[in-house]
Amino acid sequence: MIEAEKKGYVLPLTFKSNWMAYQKQAARDWRPSYRTYNSDLAQAYRLYTLALAGSPDLASMNRLREFSEISNEAKWRLAAAFALVGQKEASDKISQSANIEFKPVKHNYYTYGSRDRNRAMALETMVLTKNEKQRELAEYIAKDLSSNRWMSTQTTAYSLLAMAKMVNANGGKALHVNYTINGKTKSIDSKSAIAQRELQINDGSNELSFTNNKDNIVYVRVLNSGKLPLGEELVEQRGLSVAYTFKDLNGNAISISKLKQGQDFVASVTISNLKNEYVNDVALTQIFPSGWEIVNTRFTDFGSSTTSQARFTDIRDDRVNFYFDLAEKGKQGRKTFHVMLNASYLGTYYLPGIQAEAMYDNDYLVRTKGQWVEVEK
Repeated sequence: MIEAEKKGYVLPLTFKSNWMAYQKQAARDWRPSYRTYNSDLAQAYRLYTLALAGSPDLASMNRLREFSEISNEAKWRLAAAFALVGQKEASDKISQSANIEFKPVKHNYYTYGSRDRNRAMALETMVLTKNEKQRELAEYIAKDLSSNRWMSTQTTAYSLLAMAKMVNANGGKALHVNYTINGKTKSIDSKSAIAQRELQINDGSNELSFTNNKDNIVYVRVLNSGKLPLGEELVEQRGLSVAYTFKDLNGNAISISKLKQGQDFVASVTISNLKNEYVNDVALTQIFPSGWEIVNTRFTDFGSSTTSQARFTDIRDDRVNFYFDLAEKGKQGRKTFHVMLNASYLGTYYLPGIQAEAMYDNDYLVRTKGQWVEVEK
């Protein structure tokens, strides 16, 4: 929010002021704990963002500084907070007691963290304080960003943010490159550190060459993306399994390949944990054909048909998203979700497959194929 505001984006009215009031109260109420998950990191980050917003809480910063069991991750964030308020001596002293090893932390999960996320937070502090170790740490982060290893959205976002700040602070912000694709030459002459261009390619083989006209190093990535044809989706399963059934309002199983217009029915999907460990923050996405309509049962007489085991349910025009946790493998590690539907519009439509995944753990994913369905008179 603060970074966006600094870039010129307009925030909703009272959005920032309400946040600051809450954060200040939370900072004052915080007490050191040896059992709360990442308690000191949450407090250090809170104090850092308050300082970044121009409203530091110096009393709370000094109180956290005196906490004898402060974690390595919290030290880096607290050092940044002191640097932002101009207390360089305090910032340097805290930084000198921290390290960049970042061993795996048991309770990282509760702040959606990882070793790479923590490294990125430390790099932000190093850029701010002009720490000489920033290049070494940046190389770790750049290597991980360039690898094929899975990274959560939070880890990726913090890594990119930290690297962008380092590039901005250390120069190297201009590009002058010529590139030739299939015989056509174009030029990129930009004062920015990153440039992106859409390439017009031919079916079959393509030839691409680059010429750097400056004395810096330019890293080139060629990216392509697309959608697989309907019915040829990649089926994948690891850590989770899924079972799909369709029933009429009397509980009888039905075939959905051909439905009568106006027919009400219920889609039930069961997600099971295949591992002997608890998994948090599972997201289940069910996308339905445009010829079907979701009956939002929170506003109808059929509420009992859709009793949900989800912590949060997001109902859209064409899909329903469920968010929940799963216990270990067994009866408790299985949850069933129901959605009431209506076959509304005549025609032939495609029903996409189901996808469920743990949003912060790449070891849990299940994806199925879709099928064609018809709504007839």
